[in-house]
Amino acid sequence: MQMIQAVLDGSASAAEVEHFKLHMDDCLPCIEGYKLEKSIKDALQVKMEKKCCPQSTVVDIRSKVGLGLAVLGLILVEVKLYHLLFSC
Repeated sequence: MQMIQAVLDGSASAAEVEHFKLHMDDCLPCIEGYKLEKSIKDALQVKMEKKCCPQSTVVDIRSKVGLGLAVLGLILVEVKLYHLLFSC
């Protein structure tokens, strides 16, 4: 299944694609799996509409991630400080 995914999404090397094609000719589960995954991918491409996020959403997400990272950094500093102060 991983090879089928790699072949369909284009991340497989030329050698991997060739090996898969040769193997697929002799393997009914691979043939069926390939057909199913390809039909799902094709259906999703037809049905999905690609839209850009509004810039305000991008800015909002980035600010929340930045705030989360800052809070996480403060927590880590606090834990390290407690460890230094209270370890024997």
